[in-house]
Amino acid sequence: MREGRAPELAIALALALVCAAWPARPREDRPSVAPPRTGAARLLWGLPLDLNREDERTLQVLPGIGPNRATAIRSARPFCTVADLRRVRGLGPVTLGRLAGLVAVSPASGCSEAGIEQSR
Repeated sequence: MREGRAPELAIALALALVCAAWPARPREDRPSVAPPRTGAARLLWGLPLDLNREDERTLQVLPGIGPNRATAIRSARPFCTVADLRRVRGLGPVTLGRLAGLVAVSPASGCSEAGIEQSR
């Protein structure tokens, strides 16, 4: 290393350490953004997709779900529980296992509380 560069490197290192130690803006100063109600972006927030609300194109972002399976899911609505996906032709245990945690159901008009409890 050349001797003329040592002070520059020392200054750069000191500046890097100061920047690393500088506190971030407090969380309450950040604008709060509500997660989306529908759409594939829900997955980015760690939220599941609603089988009773999402369109076919959104359902296709799920693992193992292509255009035909998305159409089959949409045709089988309403779902009272996620387990009701078993009645969709072409969805086997492997695909259902992949979807665990990525999908949920909103209350559907044809579902009674007693029916939901029995299917759990």
